[in-house]
Amino acid sequence: MAAATGLLLLVFVMKQTIFLFLLAFVLQEGTAQKFDNTWLVGYCTTAPVLGDFDGISILNFDETGVHVRESGDAYLQFWHTNASFSDSIGQLVAYCNGIKIENQHFLTMENGDSLDKIIIENSTELQYYSTDNSPQGCLFLPWPNHPDSLLMIYAGDAFIPIPGISTINRNLSYAVIKRSANNGLGKVVAREQPIIEDTISYGHITAVKHANGRDWWVLMQERHSNRFYRILIDPAGIHTLAQQTVDSLILTGSGQNRFSPDGNTFAMYNGIRATVGAWLDVFDFDRCAGRLSRQRRIFYPPDGVTSYFGGISISPNSRFLYQNFYDTIFQYDLYATNLLASRKVVAARQEHPTMVAFRFYQSQLAPDGKIYACATNGCPWLHIIHNPDEEGVACNVEQLGLQLKTANSVSVPNHPNYRLGPLDGSPCDTLGLNNLPIAWWRYQQDTLDPLSVAFHDLSYYEPTSWSWDFGDGSAGSPARHPQHLYTAIGAYQVCLTVSNTNASNTHCQTLYLGVSATENPVLQAQIQVGPNPFGSHLDVALSTLLHEGKFRLFDGTGRVLREQPISLGINEVDTQDVQSGMYFWEVVSGQERVKAGKVVKF
Repeated sequence: MAAATGLLLLVFVMKQTIFLFLLAFVLQEGTAQKFDNTWLVGYCTTAPVLGDFDGISILNFDETGVHVRESGDAYLQFWHTNASFSDSIGQLVAYCNGIKIENQHFLTMENGDSLDKIIIENSTELQYYSTDNSPQGCLFLPWPNHPDSLLMIYAGDAFIPIPGISTINRNLSYAVIKRSANNGLGKVVAREQPIIEDTISYGHITAVKHANGRDWWVLMQERHSNRFYRILIDPAGIHTLAQQTVDSLILTGSGQNRFSPDGNTFAMYNGIRATVGAWLDVFDFDRCAGRLSRQRRIFYPPDGVTSYFGGISISPNSRFLYQNFYDTIFQYDLYATNLLASRKVVAARQEHPTMVAFRFYQSQLAPDGKIYACATNGCPWLHIIHNPDEEGVACNVEQLGLQLKTANSVSVPNHPNYRLGPLDGSPCDTLGLNNLPIAWWRYQQDTLDPLSVAFHDLSYYEPTSWSWDFGDGSAGSPARHPQHLYTAIGAYQVCLTVSNTNASNTHCQTLYLGVSATENPVLQAQIQVGPNPFGSHLDVALSTLLHEGKFRLFDGTGRVLREQPISLGINEVDTQDVQSGMYFWEVVSGQERVKAGKVVKF
């Protein structure tokens, strides 16, 4: 009887745990949606050698910008294919290089290995389910109304001995990840599920929210044609709808596809080769019907020399398209009547004493409102477009602007705009969802005057007005991206309120100007070490990002017993061989001690 009662209690607790887990997903889905806040780039198939550039760099985005650290645990090679997904508070859930899916602990997710399984192997064709060699070769999407399920769309490689054809993508498939499985580490519960069985565009997988604000559209071009597959993802599953034909034939090459952040524009860049040339195609997009219109084309004629590797991204305000074209970055004004006439050169590759071939390749709009681009070779830098909403050179391209901890091959993660709402007033705005604005912002202190702070609005769901309170008794500002000069060091509660006709929302952060980390009470509360007493391990829980964060454990003589990098989330420190007794610990950020304490091992 007691055993039965215990079993019932265990089942009840498990059900409650699963319920709370799913409830957390549901509550978070409508708030932060920081699904693209953690990026991984680099290559490392074995443990890195001290001093070399092998390894994985992890980029975390928060209110202060981007923070780069090296992972000592991730051994994966990202080639052209790269995708990642975080939970709605920005903590890593899964990532993929086209060959395998790994979890937040940098371990292969259950059933996530060997995605590149062979489908066909004979004398005339060799075909794989997936590849690591195609730009935008895979993409993670939340499955609408399935908070515990994550979809991954991916394309398969094929080698066919047809004149003029070497490598192509054949077939588009999907996998389903159950996020709560394995105590939150996830499990691939379905894979190799067919969406399209045809020769298709090489990579180029991207998506946009349906105008109902819930579902997703994916467009996939049939290779070397003017036909597009229209794919709808809704709560019932993935549906391939009738093909659409556009005006002009599109040759398939290397490059990227992009929807504008507002979902009204679809752009494609296909670089073929030096003897053929390249094309940029831009369309209007109907988010209700999932259809393209008004095709505009720009042709780059062949010169027999230039490589046509490149990529595209679109500014947060959806006005400017940036095209990485070998040694040049072009800006196009999507609002212009004549697209070609609007073209401006905003960057030309500069020579660098050590980086001899850091040309411009794939790019991605990041959560901080900037665009980051990789090079075409193993380069430990990313290029940055700091102000992509600005016209011409005011967009401020910084070549080799972000130094990585490791070399990157040729990729940046592939993300859609996860923070796009319904198209209010459209015929398919039928679900009762509204654009309820969410306030979000980042700040940056001036390097010469730390009391001068630039604030950058990152709010979403279509705010139409902004109201800033700088926390110092000043009048504030109605500007979207204001700059403010404080008169004294101290802690300031800064709040941004954004509004539209539907609602208002406020987001506040405390700025500590000239205040050390040890005097920052908010930071102190975001670092927890336990259990105390501890046994075989210690958990270091961080609910904030630290620049070059480390945990150290000391004995009573000050001897360091453990030292390891720590990142956002729960970091486990192995203490199995530590003897019983009292010990001291500290958490540091760079060279500054942030928090310290003592623990006892039983």
